[in-house]
Amino acid sequence: MIARRTLIGASIAALAAPIVLTAQERGARAATPATLSVNLANTTSSDTVYAYVLGLDPAQGNTWAFLQADGRTLYHPPSPSAPGAALGADCAIALPPAGAAPRTISLPRLASGRIYFSIGGKLVFLVNPGPGIAMPSVSNPSDPNINTAYSFCEFTYDQSQLYANISFVDFVSVPISFALQTSQGTQTVQGLPAGGLDSVCAALRAQAAADGGDWAKLIVQDSAGRNLRVLSPNLAIGSNGSLFAGYLEPYLDQVWQKYQNTDLVIDTQYTWGTVSGRVSNGVLTFPGVGSFTKPSTAAVFNCSSAPFTTGNDEMGNLSARLAAALNRTTLLADANQPDGENPAAFYTAPRTNHYARILHATTSDHLGYAFPYDDVHPAGVDFEGKVQSATPTLFTITVGAAAQGSGNPPPPGGGSAYGTLQAEAYTSQSGTRTEACGDAGGGRDVGWISNGDWLGYAGIDFGAAGATQFRARVASGAASGVSGLVEVRLDSPTAPPVGSFALANTGGWQSWTTVPAAISRVTGVHTVYLTFSSGQGADYANINWFTFAAN
Repeated sequence: MIARRTLIGASIAALAAPIVLTAQERGARAATPATLSVNLANTTSSDTVYAYVLGLDPAQGNTWAFLQADGRTLYHPPSPSAPGAALGADCAIALPPAGAAPRTISLPRLASGRIYFSIGGKLVFLVNPGPGIAMPSVSNPSDPNINTAYSFCEFTYDQSQLYANISFVDFVSVPISFALQTSQGTQTVQGLPAGGLDSVCAALRAQAAADGGDWAKLIVQDSAGRNLRVLSPNLAIGSNGSLFAGYLEPYLDQVWQKYQNTDLVIDTQYTWGTVSGRVSNGVLTFPGVGSFTKPSTAAVFNCSSAPFTTGNDEMGNLSARLAAALNRTTLLADANQPDGENPAAFYTAPRTNHYARILHATTSDHLGYAFPYDDVHPAGVDFEGKVQSATPTLFTITVGAAAQGSGNPPPPGGGSAYGTLQAEAYTSQSGTRTEACGDAGGGRDVGWISNGDWLGYAGIDFGAAGATQFRARVASGAASGVSGLVEVRLDSPTAPPVGSFALANTGGWQSWTTVPAAISRVTGVHTVYLTFSSGQGADYANINWFTFAAN
């Protein structure tokens, strides 16, 4: 059984589980249309948003091609005589103003493609001899796009199917979400919610304060001190090799010690079947296949340097599964990999890939490709954010948080502390997600809440008289013996609490009750944080709404 707090989605992994299509899809694999309608929607706060669509054109020998500004005409950059040549055509596809109807473009068949979205200005793509394309870089300080807010998603559209995924492997910045309509129904990937980047940054700073790691150094701010993007640890280490030095080594030492006397069993999910290995003389050896020396922290985060550089397909398969287990820190608890029956067990070691943990906790559906082998999974249990179909009919990509009703709540824009504050109208959060609410009035509630999670609400006005009471509409289906605190804090999720109440099972996750609590007198305007602490790791709280009172 999958735990209630789980990561669900779909992915495609090299040499992993085979792609399973319905009979209808198998019959349609060679019948995808020559072009696919793609809606590009803008829900950011900016009226200046551009998209760039590029990939390898199979009709022209897999040479690079861009869609031009009209959103339908392909442009093939010629090979220049020297590196760094201008692109030579206007390929900035202007999106409509924020909140307006989407712009529809016509996507031709392209492989290894990307769709970039930039906020507030255009991106610069340069052409090298070949031709090759110099993509925008977030790790090169001299890159012309370094101060621009942008993100990208990845896709391949060929004669057999459309595949697209949201990638955080390099960095996270502007939210992107998917809705793919197919003949079998609609697939969605919700991406970051409103305020998601700020939530990620706050959680990284909290993690750095907790364990002394370099997590806060992944945050990049603009000249005004606003969060611009967060670099992945593997990308950041590539620019500064001193980051995270020795961070995972104590865990890696424990893993290598354990498997001196225990078999590590890896299911290749391919024709090689299951293979077993042990550590001897410091080397993890799979007899008849190959061996791995103990990796460094940097190697675990990048998944591509020694010992994960391998010379044959079977070793490449083992590399992916070993690297995934080390990033998720599941090897001390489970000698059978890939471990995916209980994704709540991922990232539970004190020192783990907290970048991946925080991203999976922050995205509204817990999906997102957070490290290079995040597509490793058992059959039927997926983690990275992708859509895939042999029968696509309309692909909608939203830049900015997805519209209300899709699972991503809009920010409340402040408000009175004495009104009803809907829990799903947070401006920042960590570790939670929303769901349909069965309480009176319907709507959505916030659930999947466990120890260490929090919700933030900016601009809450308590006035001059001040509030001394707090009431919250809560529910819990927690197991016997599982309980925790709901605490109110001001202006930081780590500030001292001004009040709290305890919560245990109320009869079910949709069995609602209103709980009052006294708080220290609060005046003025604050960001209100609801924080959740428990001695157990399981979920214990759902929250529908809350409010404050003077008496």
